[in-house]
Amino acid sequence: MNQNKPILKLDWCSYKAAEYAVKHWHYSRSMPVGKLAKIGVWEDDKFIGSVVFGMGAAKDLGNPIGLKMFGYCELVRVALTTHRTTVTKIISIAIKMLKQQSPKLLAIISFADPEEKHLGIIYQAGNGFFADVLKHLKSMN
Repeated sequence: MNQNKPILKLDWCSYKAAEYAVKHWHYSRSMPVGKLAKIGVWEDDKFIGSVVFGMGAAKDLGNPIGLKMFGYCELVRVALTTHRTTVTKIISIAIKMLKQQSPKLLAIISFADPEEKHLGIIYQAGNGFFADVLKHLKSMN
């Protein structure tokens, strides 16, 4: 085992594994409901968490960007314990897996929780498009 660069593995995981990660390592401690794509994350053969994609809470979340349901999904949880791989790299690999499984997917939406002092840095570091969705949604009303 190389201390500087762990052996990283991402693979589809069970609901139970993803739920364990979310309940132990995500600040919300709550597993989303509905149809989910669950990807487990291992470093040096040790389970360190999961990345979970789903439809999110709002059925019309894609409307502001012109997408109907099933043209987009939401990155609903990144639940990791102590790890050495960057979160941006883990998300990047998870997105590639999701795109391979769902080639018609056009967008992945995610939110940074300002109440948790999250600024969306992991998404910006991965060249994600940043939009102040709340500001945009308020301007539509």
